[in-house]
Amino acid sequence: MVYNYIKRLSTLIQSKITRNISATESSIYLPHDYLSNDLLSNESGLTRCSFCELSSPKTGICNSCSSQLIRTGYYCQQCGNSLTCKQPLCGSCLKKPPDYQRLIAAFDYHSPIDEAMSQMKFNRQLHLIKSLSYCLSQSVIMAYKEEQLPQLILPIPLHRKRLQERGFNQSLLIAQQLQHRIGINIDAHSLTRIKNTPHQIGLKAVERRRNLKGAFQILDSLPKHIALVDDVVTTGSTINEASKLCKKHGVERVDIWCLAKT
Repeated sequence: MVYNYIKRLSTLIQSKITRNISATESSIYLPHDYLSNDLLSNESGLTRCSFCELSSPKTGICNSCSSQLIRTGYYCQQCGNSLTCKQPLCGSCLKKPPDYQRLIAAFDYHSPIDEAMSQMKFNRQLHLIKSLSYCLSQSVIMAYKEEQLPQLILPIPLHRKRLQERGFNQSLLIAQQLQHRIGINIDAHSLTRIKNTPHQIGLKAVERRRNLKGAFQILDSLPKHIALVDDVVTTGSTINEASKLCKKHGVERVDIWCLAKT
């Protein structure tokens, strides 16, 4: 039943994405409040779900799709990798923990989430950020019920050349949505990318780490507890390199918030 539901969602989103490409091709550098618009509203004013196209709240995703797609199961509290049973940490984190304290992901990176995020990132289907970020905000709120939230959100930056090519930083747009829903300020300037690394898709972990060495720079002081925001975490090389640098500059705890984890 769940398989058929996911398959139907995948077909629907591909159809919807194709229809929306022409409407967003002209969007290059976006105003700060771009995502506040109800981009999926029909003529009657009803907001439609980004996945099943049924009417939904202004979050852009209906309760049915949210409950079916959001990440469930057992996961390592530090790196976010899946586990076969309930335990706080995986073997890798027990042996050699990463430089960040915990990772929170709203989704596993499979269909239709992978398709949605690919279209969001490479075809400027930016209306999808609203619905995906809403689910991430709910995951964050649940995770910090008994813990102190980070003092500041830092989006993982793009190199200026990559930013010029793409026209937007998806991590910043996600962070803006989280700021709106959770109420934590964003710092989009203190962490910068000074090395224009090649695309990481298809590279092994060791190659990713080599490419990312020295890729980031800190320009200003940071609080003791921060959250780094990214769209997808694969091997964790990018977020670990950024976390390591932040800790060298006085940060005591780094948490990772991402839309999806592979």
